[in-house]
Amino acid sequence: MNLLPQNEAVLRKRFPVVFQRILSAGQDMGAYRLESEGEETQLWIKRGENEFLFYGNDDPEKLSCRWLELISIESDSLYAITGFGLGIHLKELLKRATPETMVFVGEQNPALLREVFSRIDFSELLLDQRLFLATGELDDLYFKDLQHAAVQGMRDIDRLVFSPAYSTDESYYDQMRNELFRQYLVLKPLIEVNLRTATNLQENTFQNLLTLRDAPDVGQLAGQFSNVPFILVGAGPSLDESMDFLRAARPHAIIGCSNTPYRKLVNNGIKPHFTVSADPLSPTIQGYLDVPLDDVWLAAPFSAYPPIVEKFAGRVLTWSTNNPIIEIIRRRASRPAGTPILEQGTVSGCVLDLARVLGCSKILLVGQDMAMKADGQYYTSDTFYTDQGTDYSDTIRAQNLPGNTLESVPVESRLFVYLRTFEQFVERHSDLEYANLARLGAKVKGVPYMTFEEALSWISDHDNAAFDQRMKDLFEETPSPMSLEECLKPTRVYVERLLEATLDAALRIENLPEKFSSPNYSDNPRIRKSLQQADHVNSLVDSSKLDYSILFEGKTKVELVAYQKKIKTIEGAHNQWVALQRNKEYYWSLFEGCKWLLDQLTEFDST
Repeated sequence: MNLLPQNEAVLRKRFPVVFQRILSAGQDMGAYRLESEGEETQLWIKRGENEFLFYGNDDPEKLSCRWLELISIESDSLYAITGFGLGIHLKELLKRATPETMVFVGEQNPALLREVFSRIDFSELLLDQRLFLATGELDDLYFKDLQHAAVQGMRDIDRLVFSPAYSTDESYYDQMRNELFRQYLVLKPLIEVNLRTATNLQENTFQNLLTLRDAPDVGQLAGQFSNVPFILVGAGPSLDESMDFLRAARPHAIIGCSNTPYRKLVNNGIKPHFTVSADPLSPTIQGYLDVPLDDVWLAAPFSAYPPIVEKFAGRVLTWSTNNPIIEIIRRRASRPAGTPILEQGTVSGCVLDLARVLGCSKILLVGQDMAMKADGQYYTSDTFYTDQGTDYSDTIRAQNLPGNTLESVPVESRLFVYLRTFEQFVERHSDLEYANLARLGAKVKGVPYMTFEEALSWISDHDNAAFDQRMKDLFEETPSPMSLEECLKPTRVYVERLLEATLDAALRIENLPEKFSSPNYSDNPRIRKSLQQADHVNSLVDSSKLDYSILFEGKTKVELVAYQKKIKTIEGAHNQWVALQRNKEYYWSLFEGCKWLLDQLTEFDST
C-alpha cells in the first residue's frame, strides 16, 4: 500500500529516518489490525483470543480528553508519548499544549505507521513543529530529533503513557523512556556548550589563522603507529597512584593528555608526548601556567584558546571538526581537507580519537575515573582545581554505577556524559584493544580493567622511538603557499550582499502601517511585495552553501535559536500578517549574524 502523497512529502522532509523505516518494514503489524469502512478507519488490538478498539467503544476524542484530564502540560517541557495509534490522542494533546511544548512520539511498530499513513491524511499533524516522531529500533537515529528539544532548552522531560499502545510492548516503551532520558542527559549539555561558545569558536579561529595557517594536520600521521600503544591520561583521583606505572611505561607508548593532568605529570618527571587543548575559553590555560612546555607537542583545533596556541607556536598539530572557515580556506587554497576529530563532552574524547587516527591498536586509560571517590574527590591532587579548592564535589546527586574494582562508584551528570562518550567510541571502534587502569573509576563497557603490572607486561615489547622523529620530520615539511585574504574575499562579498538584503527586507516590514494587520489588508500589494522578498533573501542564502555554513556556525546560530522561540508566540488577524512578522524576525536574525561576521572579517583583514 502506498503512502498518501501529502504524508510522504512531510515524512521525507521532517522525518527521513522514520520514512526509511516505514518503507523497510515487513507486513507484520503485531497486535494491531486496521479496519476501514468508507472514510472511517478503526484500529483494533488483539490480546489472546480477544480484540478491542484502540480508542474504546465510545468517542475516541472523548477517551483522549479523559486521558489528558490527568495530565498537566507545561511550557518548555518535552513529553515522550508511547504509541501513535490513529493520532487522535496526539491531536488532542497538541490542542492543549502551549506553543513552547514539545512532543516526542515513539511507535514500536513501523508497519502500523505505514498502514495508517496510507489511509489517513496526517500532514497537518506531522507539520506541527512541536511534534517529533520515531519508530523501530531504539538506536541513536531513533533519538536524533532530541537535538531540537535540547536547542530549544526544554526545562523538563517526562513520559506520558497512553495505555492501549503501551500494553502492546511494555518492555519496548520502558526501554524507550530510559534511553530517552539518558540520551537527553548526554545531549543537552553538549548543545548548550555549542550554543554558548559559538561566537568564541569563530573569534578564536580568526585569531589563530596566521599562527596555524601552515600547521600540519593530524591526518598526515594517519595509521603510522599501529605497533605503538597509546596511554590516555585523565585527571581522575586514581591518577595519584599511577605515577610509577607511567614512568615505567613511557618508553613503550605514546602518552597524551589534556590540560588538566598536564601539571601533575610534569611535576612528577613524566613528560607527555603531546597534550590536547580543545576548549575555546580562557580557563583552559590554567593547566599550562608555571610549568615547562618545551619539547611537548600540542594537538588542537583552529578554535582553541589563542594564548595557548601562541605558547606552543611551531609545535601545533591541528584538526578540523565542523569548522567551515577552515574547510573553505583549504578548498579555495587547493589544500587537502582537514581531519575531523571527535569533539563530544570531554577533551579526553578528542585524545581518544587522536589515538585512533594515529593507528594505535592498544589504548590504555589511566586516571580516566569518570567517577568521584566516596569522599567527593573529583580530580587528582595536583591540578589548578586543587589551587582553587574545587577538586571536591557533592556526591548527593550522583548516581551509583558499577566500578572497575568497587561494587559501585558515584557518577554525577557531567561524568556520566564523559562515560557515555567513551562507551560510544568503544562500541564504534571495537576492533581496537583497550585496557582501563583506573582502579577507583567507573566501569567502561567494552574496556576491561587491568592492574599496573598486567598493563606493563601487555606493552613491554613495544617502543615509541618512531613517534618523536616522525613529528620532527612532519614539522619540517613545507606546505603550498596560500593567501588567507583571497580565500576569504568571496565570503565577505556573500555576507555583505546578504546583510543589505535582510536589512532592506526587515525595514520594509517594520515600516508597514499597523492598519495592515487587519484582515481587510490581507491582499494589499505592499504586503504581497514584502512577502515576495523572502524569495530574494532565500536565494541569496542558498547561493553558497559553504559561505552560509560559516555564517550559520557563528552568532547566526544563536540568533536563529532565539528566532525559533520567538515566532512560536506570534499571532495575528490574518495569515499574511503572521507570515510577515515571522519573516521579519528571520531577517533580523540573519542581519545580526551577518553584521557580527562582517566585523570579524574586517578585524582579521586589519591584522
